[in-house]
Amino acid sequence: MDEYSRSLRIPVYDVGPKNLLKFGSALRLVQETSEQHLNVLHIGYEAYRAEGFVFFIISTRVKLLRLPEHGEPVTVKTHPRGRGGAQFYRDFKFYDADRNLIIDVMQTTVLADAETHKVQLPQNLYKYGVFKDYPVEKEERISRIGVNRELPFAGERQVYYSDLDANGHVNNSVYGDIFVDFLPGGVKEESLKEVCITYINETEPGDKLKIYSEEKNGRVSMYGVNKNGNSFAATAMF
Repeated sequence: MDEYSRSLRIPVYDVGPKNLLKFGSALRLVQETSEQHLNVLHIGYEAYRAEGFVFFIISTRVKLLRLPEHGEPVTVKTHPRGRGGAQFYRDFKFYDADRNLIIDVMQTTVLADAETHKVQLPQNLYKYGVFKDYPVEKEERISRIGVNRELPFAGERQVYYSDLDANGHVNNSVYGDIFVDFLPGGVKEESLKEVCITYINETEPGDKLKIYSEEKNGRVSMYGVNKNGNSFAATAMF
C-alpha cells in the first residue's frame, strides 16, 4: 500500500484559543495517521514490539499554509518515500474540503531495538513492503539542525507523566507543544510558515528541559538540554 488516506473533522480538544489546530496537535495527527497505516498492514506498534523493534522519529519538517479550524473537515494522506542512510522518509499532506493543500509534513524515522533503543539495519523492515529500498532525492532530504550555543536561556520545562509515550520517553509530538510554549515574545503559532525539529536525545520521566531560544530577522532558533545532553533543536520561519 503506497498511500494511506484518512478523513476527520478537527476536534475541539485539538484547537487553541483562536479556534485553530494547535501545532503540537498537528504532529499528533501525523503520528496517529502513520500508526493507522501500519495497523492496516498488520504491523502496528504492538506487532513490531513483539518482534523486538520500535520506530523512533529523528526529524520533522512542517510547512504550514494555514491551520484548519475547529470542526473543519480535513483529509490526511501519507506516502512512504524511501530512505536516506538508516532513516526512512514519509510525507503527510493535509487537504481541506476543496482539496487544497494546507499542511505539508516530511518526517524521518529509524528502526530501533525495543529494549536497548539502538538503531537497527534498514533491511529488517523491507520484508513488510511499507518502505522501499531506494534513496530519497537529495532535495527532499531533511538537514540535521545544529545547536547554537549563543542562544539566550528561555526557561525550564519539567517532564511529567502525561508527556510520556509507550516507549517511556517524551513523545515526539510533545516537543511541538514545547516549541510553541517557548516561542519568543510576539511570535504566535498561527504566524509560523515552516518548522523543522531534530530529535537528538531521549528525555526521560522526571527530567527537566532547559530551553534556549531566540527570534532574529523572521527566524526562530531553539534547542533543549536534558540530563543526558542536547535533547532537541528546532528552527522556524514566520
